Amino acid sequence: MFLLISIIPIAIIDVISNKSAGKALKNSDFNQLQSVGNHMSERIILFLGRKYRDIAVLAKAQNTVEAFNKLKEYHDNGGATPLGPFNVNSERYKKIYSEIDPFFREYLDAYDFTDIYFICAAHGHIMYTVSEGVDLGINLSTGKYKDIGLAKLWKNVVQTQEPTMIDFNYHEPTGETASFIGTPVFDNDGKLISVLALQISTQRINNIMTNYTGLGETGETYLVGDDYLMRSDSRFSEESTILKTKVDTESTRLGLKHQTGIHVTKDYRDVSVLSFYDHIGLNESFGLDFEWLMVAEIDEAEVVLAATQLRNQILIIGFLMALLVAFFAVWFARYFTKPIVQLKKVSGFLANGDLTQKIEINRDDEIGVLADSFKAMQKNLRKQFSEIKEGVNTLASSSSEILATTSQIAAGTAEAASSISETSATVEEVCQAAQLSTDKAKNISEGAKQTVQVTTTGQKAVEKTISGMNDIREQMATIANTIVNLSEQSQLIGSIIASVNDVADQSNLLAVNAAIEASRAGEQGKGFSVVAQEIKTMAEQSKKATAQVRGILNEIQKATSAAVMATEQGSKAVEIGVKQSLEAGESIRLLSENTNEAMHATTQIAASSQQQLVGMEQIGLAMESIKQAGMENASGMKQSKDTAQDLNELGLKLKQIVELYKL
Repeated sequence: MFLLISIIPIAIIDVISNKSAGKALKNSDFNQLQSVGNHMSERIILFLGRKYRDIAVLAKAQNTVEAFNKLKEYHDNGGATPLGPFNVNSERYKKIYSEIDPFFREYLDAYDFTDIYFICAAHGHIMYTVSEGVDLGINLSTGKYKDIGLAKLWKNVVQTQEPTMIDFNYHEPTGETASFIGTPVFDNDGKLISVLALQISTQRINNIMTNYTGLGETGETYLVGDDYLMRSDSRFSEESTILKTKVDTESTRLGLKHQTGIHVTKDYRDVSVLSFYDHIGLNESFGLDFEWLMVAEIDEAEVVLAATQLRNQILIIGFLMALLVAFFAVWFARYFTKPIVQLKKVSGFLANGDLTQKIEINRDDEIGVLADSFKAMQKNLRKQFSEIKEGVNTLASSSSEILATTSQIAAGTAEAASSISETSATVEEVCQAAQLSTDKAKNISEGAKQTVQVTTTGQKAVEKTISGMNDIREQMATIANTIVNLSEQSQLIGSIIASVNDVADQSNLLAVNAAIEASRAGEQGKGFSVVAQEIKTMAEQSKKATAQVRGILNEIQKATSAAVMATEQGSKAVEIGVKQSLEAGESIRLLSENTNEAMHATTQIAASSQQQLVGMEQIGLAMESIKQAGMENASGMKQSKDTAQDLNELGLKLKQIVELYKL
């Protein structure tokens, strides 16, 4: 336990220290990377700025102007044609070359350029190089070299007449990776006569970028172009990585969007690194149309290495402390646990009932106080168990006597309860007979009441029937009068139809006369003839319609006559129904009076039977109470007997338990 208590805080301190140290070291390396990256960017800008100044000074040097004048004179006097190469094999050229070369060769060594180029401003002929390579004499305006990087530089300088620079590219004539800086060269009259180009040394750039001070064992800085290809050599490659190794990482993607940042990511080797990225600022500083990205990185494993070493040191120290704590823990445990083990042993004997064991511990500390308390407890237990033993013996003898007495009382109580049960059963049978008699009387009384209700209902129904029959008789009379009036109206309609039929006949006759007159009138009577024809047609239609109406009216008159006869028969039937209903009502009234008298008699019988039943129920309740009291008494005596039995058994058990203890 002591060891565990010591290890837990050490483990917590280790975790917290490891996290804090890792975070602090990572922040420190972030700041270091940013500082190194910014410093490298400044050095590259300073380096290129110095190269711009170097070429500007060289272009204005008297030796440079004189050299260009000699070469231009040779060029213009047959040394070259606009579309052809520059002749570098003539004796005259070799003489000019030997005159101008020493100065520029010394300059190349002094200012650490890779090569120097004199280019004809008009046609792009390379008229001079220090290295005398295969590109000496080529024409940059035509042929297979018109699109190389040096040709682009020549065109830009001629167009802008300003110094400029081109990005690293494959210089096809030599097959090498090259970057050039160029500037215009003017004669004494200010006329552009040629372009001076200097090849920037990749070694000088690598010397700047491979200065790994402050970057540990795995840190590096490198340049990346717009095409994601390296513009400086990698620390981890023995061969040149310029324009060969592609770096398409999160840092380069963000950096080429002109963003600046620092984070943990995967590098081009797929290794987790702390990475800082920022653009150099070539456009802002020199107005160039391309950009380089500065990337400074260090392996994350190296960053956390210091935190890991600190963690290991803490673990070692913690382990040593744990061993020291364990040693003291064992020593203290033996010192304190020996008397406690003895007390535990005595406690085991006490638990088994042995109170004779002695405690031999004599100390003045807290354990000694605990041992004295155990001794006092042991002494008190001996005394108390002696007293308990005497009491248990007395309890055992007394409980035996109580058990015998309660057994006798319980037997007598059981006999009394049996006699009461027999009497109670007899009373119950009498009560059942009285209940049966009362129920029958109640049934008869209820039947009489229902009969009275039925007769009363029947009498009311007869009265309603008589009233309804009277209403029917009155309605039948009203219907009869209505039908008579309808018959009279039908006859009136018949006379009207006859009049309409006469009018139709006259209209037909009038139409015939009109047709005759129209035929006499000839052509002028055609319109009148048409009108006459229409009148005739209308008269015939009216006659047909009146005939239909007359037929319908005859049917109505027949139905009306039949309805009058049916109404008279219905009135007679209603009269007979009213008479029969009065006779039925009288019969029901007499039946109701007789039923009422019978109901009163059965009610009195039922009341007498109910009084008898109540009396018997009271007797039964009294016997039940006596029976219940006897049963409760018997149950109480049984419980007393059981209690006495339990008490006797308890006394015997206590006696056995007390006898187990050694006093």
